[in-house]
Amino acid sequence: MTDEELVQRCQVELPHTTRSYEELVTRHTQRVYSLVYRVVGDREEAEDISQEVFLKVYHGLPKFDQQALFSTWLYRIATNSALDALDKMKRHHHHTMQRDVHPADHRETNETDALARLTAPEANPEELAVRSELRACINRVLQKLDREQARMLLMRDFEDLSYNDIAKMLQVGLSAVKMRIHRARLAFREMFSQFCGKISLAVSLSPSTSDKGKVETKE
Repeated sequence: MTDEELVQRCQVELPHTTRSYEELVTRHTQRVYSLVYRVVGDREEAEDISQEVFLKVYHGLPKFDQQALFSTWLYRIATNSALDALDKMKRHHHHTMQRDVHPADHRETNETDALARLTAPEANPEELAVRSELRACINRVLQKLDREQARMLLMRDFEDLSYNDIAKMLQVGLSAVKMRIHRARLAFREMFSQFCGKISLAVSLSPSTSDKGKVETKE
């Protein structure tokens, strides 16, 4: 059964029967959690936000008109919730994304893929320190970016979705997706240079649909 068919069932069954809704949650929980965690950098915070996302989905399903795909709508809710959480964390000076900062001095001389380093599953203490600094800078830029541009970067460079997958989710042409991602990366580069002055940024963009553009830093 497709997501769209489950949505139709939810609109008939909720709130009396939640079986179809629970199936949607089961299908998409891991991806939503992964997206949110890579933004906020804290497991407990990511779990709470993911629960909030699906609560919003529950209340929004009756009015969801399916003009967009369910996955597109869900990603929009997840992205906005994650970025809203960053704003809240900033206002309350609650830097949970830096909880793994190591006090040791670190030196990084080689160019590295910032987003890949940010989401790497394992790292030594020096790597954790660099990752924390990158996370703080990248998250600050994500807060400043237009929400649609931030969403494009999250899908492509955080979740590593293909151009084709993004095009299907957004129901737009492949060339439009490439252009949006290109513009989002240019905006990211400009803001990164502005707000993270001590880290020089290079964005590598490729016309190939299979070659991922990289956001790289060099200290």
